[in-house]
Amino acid sequence: MEERKFPEGRVKDSVRFGCRLFLANAEPFQEIIRRAQFCEKHGFDSVLIDDHLLYGTEAAAAPEPFTTLAAIAAGTRRIRVGITVTDLVRRHPAIIAQTLATLSSQFPKRLFLGLGTGDPMNQSPFGLPTEQRYSRLREGLGIIRLLWNSSIDKPASFRGRFYTLNNAYLQAGQEGQPIPPIYMAAFGPRMLRLAGEAADGWIPHCHTPKTYSMDLDIIRESGRQAKRNLDTFTPAYYTLSSISTNRAEADRNVLGPARYFLALIPEALKKIDPIANHPGRIWEKIPYPKEQRETIRKIAAEIPESDAYNTVIHGTGEDCIEQIEGYRKAGCKEFMLTFVPKGGLWASTNLLSQIRLFSYKVLSRY
Repeated sequence: MEERKFPEGRVKDSVRFGCRLFLANAEPFQEIIRRAQFCEKHGFDSVLIDDHLLYGTEAAAAPEPFTTLAAIAAGTRRIRVGITVTDLVRRHPAIIAQTLATLSSQFPKRLFLGLGTGDPMNQSPFGLPTEQRYSRLREGLGIIRLLWNSSIDKPASFRGRFYTLNNAYLQAGQEGQPIPPIYMAAFGPRMLRLAGEAADGWIPHCHTPKTYSMDLDIIRESGRQAKRNLDTFTPAYYTLSSISTNRAEADRNVLGPARYFLALIPEALKKIDPIANHPGRIWEKIPYPKEQRETIRKIAAEIPESDAYNTVIHGTGEDCIEQIEGYRKAGCKEFMLTFVPKGGLWASTNLLSQIRLFSYKVLSRY
């Protein structure tokens, strides 16, 4: 991509920007490719997609992510592509390792992966286990790295609590390739420590700059204890964004989804606002996805506006830059943004115009 020209008085920074892509239920698949091409044209460093089997709303489409990622990479030229995030409950780590190797061979140095413990709302409806998700992730991450370094001459054996390898190896072209960066979707203390011990990056959401800095300190201390050099470790932030020439319009766009994010993670709400009320993850005991979502919406409606606004990037271009600088000073090096258009998260109205405006008003700063 051609080097962007920066306004006089601005200094190019090391911070990177990604854009989350999604499809509404009625949109053709090709639309996600066009959006990726649009992001590449307008200077974004990466595009990212979810890994959901269902969303609990008829407004959303949930295509299989790795095949979608391959289509996006094939339809673009240079932009990085990734999934944020998948889990090792729905996918065996051997399949993850094979898929990463296959995609890396096709699109060298363009791939990254987010890993987390997973969402029970995408596991229990399909009869998948929702217990010991952290332990499964920790063990599975080691399996991915073992298999990446395997070959027919150097097979891997392992016997753990969840996974077993008996002289196993991959033949997916991974030999000699660096494993794509693995970002950890970490929030609780154990996950934060695991990110410092074993991940290449961190991709949380629902933080203020203050709480982001606090959790990043835990990751760094864990890395020191594990005797890791974290100079190449990438602290990222996955968050909502809405940009407009009118601050009030941006606020209206982002408020509902920002509250919803906080409703999904009661631990995050308590961290940023210890006196805020939240009944806990009561929806996890509700068997029907649409009813689960409705329960979350009711909880979200009670979350203070200020808590929601303080965790997202929103407003005019200058507003967004000011908020980005807060996170950058807290240690963030990469922003992975979900733009919220007028009409809600799954609406396509003015989505591309928001991406264009963000490029002109914000990316040009960096």
